[in-house]
Amino acid sequence: MKRTSVFAFLTIVVLLPAQAIEPPNHFPLDALRDLPILNNGRYKPLDTFAGETMKTITGRWRFNKNDHVAMLVSLLAFPEWTHETMIRIDYLPAKIELDLDQSRNHYSFNELAGNAGLQQAFERIGEKQRRNIKLDRLESELGSIFHQLSLFQEVMNGNELTIVPPPPGADEEAAWHTISQADGYSQETLGAMRETYSRLITSVRQANASAFEQASLQLRTQMAQLNPQIYPQIKEMEREIHYNHFRPFLKSWILYLIAFLLFLFSFGLERKTALYWSSFAIFVLGFALNTYGLLLRSLISGRPPVSNMYESVVFVGWGIIAFALIFELVYRERWFVTIASALGVCMLVLADLLPFDPNIEPLVPVLRSNYWLLIHVLTITLSYSAFALAMGLAHVNLGIYFYLPHRRDLLAQMSLFLYRMLQVGVVFLFAGTVLGGVWAAESWGRFWGWDPKETWALISLLGYIAILHARHTGWLRDFGVAVCSVLGFWLILMTWYGVNFILATGLHSYGFGSGGGKYVLAYMIAEVIFLIAVAMKYKTSAFTKFTPVSSNEL
Repeated sequence: MKRTSVFAFLTIVVLLPAQAIEPPNHFPLDALRDLPILNNGRYKPLDTFAGETMKTITGRWRFNKNDHVAMLVSLLAFPEWTHETMIRIDYLPAKIELDLDQSRNHYSFNELAGNAGLQQAFERIGEKQRRNIKLDRLESELGSIFHQLSLFQEVMNGNELTIVPPPPGADEEAAWHTISQADGYSQETLGAMRETYSRLITSVRQANASAFEQASLQLRTQMAQLNPQIYPQIKEMEREIHYNHFRPFLKSWILYLIAFLLFLFSFGLERKTALYWSSFAIFVLGFALNTYGLLLRSLISGRPPVSNMYESVVFVGWGIIAFALIFELVYRERWFVTIASALGVCMLVLADLLPFDPNIEPLVPVLRSNYWLLIHVLTITLSYSAFALAMGLAHVNLGIYFYLPHRRDLLAQMSLFLYRMLQVGVVFLFAGTVLGGVWAAESWGRFWGWDPKETWALISLLGYIAILHARHTGWLRDFGVAVCSVLGFWLILMTWYGVNFILATGLHSYGFGSGGGKYVLAYMIAEVIFLIAVAMKYKTSAFTKFTPVSSNEL
């Protein structure tokens, strides 16, 4: 039914004359930004809804540098947007399947309205979904295109603008409605809000900024007075708007990058120079902004910020920095903060670069026990942070073998640091795995079930325990421990990313996704090349006879 309505809608609007449309970026949009809306299971400001909607349709919050709220009200006012190339399609096989211009990434509704291949694909996908058959990558991407079309249609019709709360006395969990669909109120109340909304749309069409501001303020007041007992607090909406526009993670990785470069310049100088302390201050400021961003997400969502892949990547970056600060205070060496600042940049940039959904969504039922989410998920995610920092230390260690083979004192020191970080990671991974079993017993009624996520967590734990055991018994020397620490992180990647984005099977379906495989493959190829080069250098050097740091020294 929904597929039919999409194509019917597109068939109608294709007949509309094309004309240039200018979104009202100069309008006083702040009057609408904090208007609460119930969308995807949670209350959010219109600012967030507009940004998420534009990101889904166009691939960016600010399409062609236009304000996202301005774009939303313009879509509501002008059906001519169907002529504009704004639906983003990146996946090349999907373009080929639909016979689209492969040199472009944005397409209009009119281009897609009569696409026979698209209609056939939707019918094929619908049939597979009815039979519970797993979709392949191409079908999933084509399904995403349909979602973009459907969302565009619903936004243009105003059917996504669920800003009207249920009337007093209704269940607090009751659905919110659009102004055109609202009921349960007097005809006078319904008529007043519909008249205000009509004036709002008319002001956009007539480019009347003053009338737009008056209608926006009046609409916001009317909505707040309908059911004050359940209506969200404006300060909560303003907090989320602040998070959207402040962009703490962007500022954080920029500071980490500056700190990393300054730390590099500080090597060769005394540790307590002004350059070192300036670098350290910038590093701490970046960590503070990183923490602030996670705190804002927690306050907005009402839960710890580790419920999806985007949040876990950001949190792992935060954990890397936290461990580095602790070890810096203990050992008074700049290696930890230097390596951690580089890894912090990588994590925060990858969180935006990889196809992870940054939207703040409500928890699925299995995650709604905040206690176990806090204990299990945070613990095991911190183990990823420790192993990521260990991987960074291992790279530096191997780099010293390659470039500074005469610095055996430095190698011994870095081997000690690596060993300590591996120990920290194993402790957190062991605790997180056991607590995960406790969580599984409460959520699913069994402690252990060999679910892919559980199995790979155990494989990772046993792999790192094997590294520590081999080092303790002398089966692995410092060079071998460093190599295994690099390779061991592949186990973490499989547990963390692979189960959700490659296997995509098991009880942990709430974390599933797709995409990003090419980046992981490129990383693994680069690691193999690096390890081969270092191994060849090591094999032909005198280090094959190098005595590692003894256990007594540790």
